[in-house]
Amino acid sequence: MVNSLNQPLTGYEGPVAGFWYRPGEATSALPLGGLGTGFVDFTSGATFGAAALENNWLHPDQVPSTCGFRIRIGDQALDLFPDSAGQRDSMRFWGHYPAADVTFGNTFAGVDLYLRAYSPLVPHDYELSNMPVALFHFVVTNRGNDAVPTTLILQWQAPAEPRKTTPDEGDQDASPAIDAASPQTSVSFSGQSALLTTARGSYGIGALGVGWEKRLDAPEKHVIRSEVSRAIAPGETADVVFALAWHFPQWESTEGELLRHRYATVYRDAGEVVDVGLSRAAEIERKVIEWQQTIYRSKVPSGLKDAVINGLYVLPRNSWWIDDGRFLQSESFTGCAITETLVCRFNGTFPLALLFPECERATMREFAKGQTEGGQVPFAFGTPMGTKSLLFRQTPIVSSEFALLVWRNYVLWRDDAYLAEQYPAMKAALRFAMTLDADGDGVINDGITGGQYYDVWPWWGTSAYTGSIWLAALRAGEEAAKALGDTPFAGELEQWYKRASVTFEQRLWTGEYYRLYNDPTGDRRSDTSLTNALCGQWFAYTCGLGEIVPKAHIASTIDTVLRLNAAATPYGAVNGVRPDGSIDESFADHSAVTTIGEVWNFCAMAAFAGRTEEAVRLFNESYENLALRQRTLWNIPWSLDPDTGAIKWGINYYSNTCVWTLLQALAPECYAELGQIAAKTHRRP
Repeated sequence: MVNSLNQPLTGYEGPVAGFWYRPGEATSALPLGGLGTGFVDFTSGATFGAAALENNWLHPDQVPSTCGFRIRIGDQALDLFPDSAGQRDSMRFWGHYPAADVTFGNTFAGVDLYLRAYSPLVPHDYELSNMPVALFHFVVTNRGNDAVPTTLILQWQAPAEPRKTTPDEGDQDASPAIDAASPQTSVSFSGQSALLTTARGSYGIGALGVGWEKRLDAPEKHVIRSEVSRAIAPGETADVVFALAWHFPQWESTEGELLRHRYATVYRDAGEVVDVGLSRAAEIERKVIEWQQTIYRSKVPSGLKDAVINGLYVLPRNSWWIDDGRFLQSESFTGCAITETLVCRFNGTFPLALLFPECERATMREFAKGQTEGGQVPFAFGTPMGTKSLLFRQTPIVSSEFALLVWRNYVLWRDDAYLAEQYPAMKAALRFAMTLDADGDGVINDGITGGQYYDVWPWWGTSAYTGSIWLAALRAGEEAAKALGDTPFAGELEQWYKRASVTFEQRLWTGEYYRLYNDPTGDRRSDTSLTNALCGQWFAYTCGLGEIVPKAHIASTIDTVLRLNAAATPYGAVNGVRPDGSIDESFADHSAVTTIGEVWNFCAMAAFAGRTEEAVRLFNESYENLALRQRTLWNIPWSLDPDTGAIKWGINYYSNTCVWTLLQALAPECYAELGQIAAKTHRRP
C-alpha cells in the first residue's frame, strides 16, 4: 500500500508532502522532461516507461527493454529495466514533479542507496526549463566495516525504427507510421558523453562524480552505455549524477508546417545537452528544491501541496515550445488532441502565468492574432497537432474567457504595457460577445450544440455557467477600460453588468441556488444543480473582482452543492444533480460524472468565500481517491465514474492545474512568494 509522506528528505529543510509507492503500485508514471521538450516516463519501479522524445506526442512508445540502470554493490546486483525482475520489495518511490525519489531499503546489505531523478523545471528560468535532459543523482552510503566495490550503469537504446511525427492524411488517430528503412546510427564519444546519432536526431548519456572511474562504450548496435565504479570505504558516502539527453530538432504539424524546437537554437546535439546538464546538475536540483520548499512551507493541507506540485506534470506531456517563440499546449495529446483549447487554458494556465509568464504572453498573442474582424476569439489552433487551422466552437464562452484571461494576467503581473497591448483584442472580444445576447436581456444565450465547456450537454436560454462567466467578463472589461482611460466603454460595460445581473437573478435563482438554465422563450428550464455553476465567480475571485453575485447567494449555492452534488459520490461531486438528489442523466457522459477540475474550481471558490473547512474536506476526498485508490497522480483525467472513482474519460488533462487557485485561496502569501521569485530571477527568453 501507499503511505502519506511527512518527513524531511535529502536537500529539503523540513517536512515535505506526498505519497510513497511500492514498485509497480502507481498506475501512472512521472514524466521526466521540461517545457516543450518531450518526456520519458519514470515508473514507481524506477524503470523507464513510455517516451515521447522523438516528437511522437500522439503515441508515446515504450522504451526498448535495454534502457535503464544496472546496479552492482558488492556481490549483489539489481537491474532496473522495463521487463527485468529482481528483489525490489523494500524499494519506495515518491514523485514530486519534476523529480522522483527512490529509496532502496535493505536491497543491498550494509549499504544505503538513494536516487533522485529530476528534470530542470525551474520557475522563471526559461533556459534551464527548456533543456531536454533527465538527471539521476545516486547517493551511496557504506554502513559496513569493509570497503564495498560499487558499479552503476546507465544504458540507452535507440528505437529500432524511425517514426513519422504526424499521422497519415485522413487518419488522425492512427499510430505514427514506420518508415521502411532502418535508421542510420552512429556512436561517438566526447568529454563526458556518449552520443548516439540517428537520421532523426540524437541521444546522449554521461556521468559526473568525484572519485568515480568512468567508462563510455557502445556494447551493441543502437546502444550506448555510461558506467561508473569505485570502492566505497566504511562510513563513506559517495554520489554521482547521470544524464540522459535527447535532441530531435524538428517535426511536422497536422497542416504540414515544419516546426523546430526552441531548444535546437541553443544546443547542437544531445552531447552538448549532456555536458551542460551535468555541469549544472547540482544547481538545477537545488533550484527545484527551493521552489518546491516555498509550497511545502505553506500551511495548506499536505494533499494540496502534492497536487499543485505534481499537477505540473502536464507541461512535458502536452506542450510545444517552437523556435519562433510560440508556446502551445494540447488539451491532451493522448486523450483529446486539440491544440490550445481556450476553454481548457481558462482553467489550466494559472501556474503557467505565475511561473512562466513569457510563455503565457506568447500564447495569448497567438489567440489575439487569430481573432476575426468581428472580434470572435478562436477556440483552438487545430487538431490533432495543428497550429494554423483555427477552430471556432463553444462560442458562448470563448470570447468572454479570453477577456478574463487578459485581466487575470494583468492583475498577476501588474504590467501596464501588457494590458495596453492586449486591450484592443479584449475589447473586440467583449463587443463580439455582446452580439450573443439574442434576446437583449444583457446575458449571453446558450443553445448552440457544443456551446460550452460541457460540450454537447444541451443548455438553453440563460445558464448559470455561461452567464456567470459573462458577468465576470463584464466586470474585468470595465476595470481594464478604467485602467486605460477608456471611460465611455467602461460606462457601457457597467450598464451591461447591471442589466445582466438582474436577468441572472430573475431567471436562475431558485431561492437556494442558481438553476442550470432557463429559457422562457422556448419554455425550457432545468433546475439541476451544477457543481461549478458559479464558474465566473470562481474566476472573479482569482483576479480581484470580488463578488459578482450576492454574497448570501454564493453561500447558499455552496450549501446546495455540498448537500446535493457532493453527497452523490464519495469521490468529489457529481456535475449535475436534481433538487431531489437524483443524478441528472440528460447527457450522462457530462452531466452524470465527476469532472475533477470543476470540483477543484468549486473548492477554490468556496475557500475564497470563507468556507475553508468544507473546501478542504471536499478537495481531500477527491485527491485521496486519485492518490490512494486510483494511484494515478501523473495521469489525471477529465472525468471519473462517480460510483467507482475510476477514470471515465480523458487522460493527462490540461484543465486540472486549476488546483493552483485553491492554493491561491488558502495561502495567498505562498502564491505571492512564487510570483516574487519571478521578480528576482526573471529573464525573458
